[in-house]
Amino acid sequence: MKIQFRSLWMFGALAIALGVVVSVSQSAGQGTRGGGGSPVERGKYLVNITGCHDCHSPKKDAAGHIDETRILSGRPSTTTVPSTTPGEIHTALDLTAWTGPWGTTNASNLTPDTMTGLLARKYNEANFVAMFRTGKKPSGVGVLPPMPYEMYANMTDDDLKAIWAYLQTIKPIRNQVPANAPAPAPARGK
Repeated sequence: MKIQFRSLWMFGALAIALGVVVSVSQSAGQGTRGGGGSPVERGKYLVNITGCHDCHSPKKDAAGHIDETRILSGRPSTTTVPSTTPGEIHTALDLTAWTGPWGTTNASNLTPDTMTGLLARKYNEANFVAMFRTGKKPSGVGVLPPMPYEMYANMTDDDLKAIWAYLQTIKPIRNQVPANAPAPAPARGK
């Protein structure tokens, strides 16, 4: 009986020790997975886990692999506008252009290119954060689907500022993306 109790006690102590080691190692890993200490590292982490590349980075092949030479540069001029069918949502094969009941959305150039990127469209840190809070671009135009600004609105100001900081460090890519085209307003009845 004494041997069984001692074995049970040792097993319990071992289980607690392993739990502490696992807990400490998971906590230590959180900093790494969370983007490290700087706002730029945090911003890069957030961009990579929140799906920004899904729409804003052109793809290099039909399998949807990101073209690393054009990350976050928006819809390329070679991407055709998706077809439209009333009541349906369509996308280009590279996911950088969408059509639906709202009209046509072209993924924006998020690079710091001064001629075609965020800076050219009058973004700064403050109105970048405000866009996610209000759904309005600095020009006053509303953000169109499928941009999930409502999801990003749940982020803290520090998270959104970190994304802004990261976007200012990526390679500027000259890519003039066509403006979005909201659907025409329905005709009024007589």
